[in-house]
Amino acid sequence: MGLRVITSNTMTLDGRIAASPSVPSWQDERWRPILEAGFQLIDFADLHGASVILEGSNSFVARGAGGIDVIPSAPEGELYEDYLPTQVISRFKRWMAVVDSRGRVAWQHTHQDDTHVLALVSRRTSAGYLAFLREREVPYLVVGEDRVDLDLALRRLCETFDTKLIVSTAGGILNGALLRAGLVGEVDLQVLPIVLGNGEAPSVFEGYNPDFAVPPYRLSLLERQARADGSLLLRFAAGRAPIGTHE
Repeated sequence: MGLRVITSNTMTLDGRIAASPSVPSWQDERWRPILEAGFQLIDFADLHGASVILEGSNSFVARGAGGIDVIPSAPEGELYEDYLPTQVISRFKRWMAVVDSRGRVAWQHTHQDDTHVLALVSRRTSAGYLAFLREREVPYLVVGEDRVDLDLALRRLCETFDTKLIVSTAGGILNGALLRAGLVGEVDLQVLPIVLGNGEAPSVFEGYNPDFAVPPYRLSLLERQARADGSLLLRFAAGRAPIGTHE
């Protein structure tokens, strides 16, 4: 059986997963009170027993944020090798893999409880940022030339952490890219019975088929569950074979 990828998000009835594109949801003082107002938010990683969670850099910095400019302190060639320090890898059971080929996230807090950050970078990521990650002991995988190759990144995560399940709790841009690439096996949504009404707020999937060059992506309902807090849990099959089953 190949690697199974599940996108998992909590969204409003109008499909919004954050209040504003300029402020990450976890930093937005307006957003968390909305979500936590009487709702029991689902921890999708726990729900599925996932040891690897996928996120995008927009979950941690504003969309317009640029890369971090740091002078490298190690030979450049060495920096473009995977960095998996044993003293970190051996201590943690769960990994939050963050796609960040532009080197945008200045990690100050690298772990919480049994979960540690891991960066997914490319050969275009600045050497200075890779040096910064090493100084902070943030593991990283070099998975792509000009940008992060999502297919390769998922496979490398599978190999590195001996798993066949990855849960993506990323925003609409990354989840949309995963869907377009045919890398998603299941879509899970917790739908809250509230309407945000902000057309500029980030949505659950973005950038998918804007010109209708191909038919809209159709999903098949697997399960619907009405929850005691008034929200709905919806699970859909993405209609594509899991990674690796066609090889």
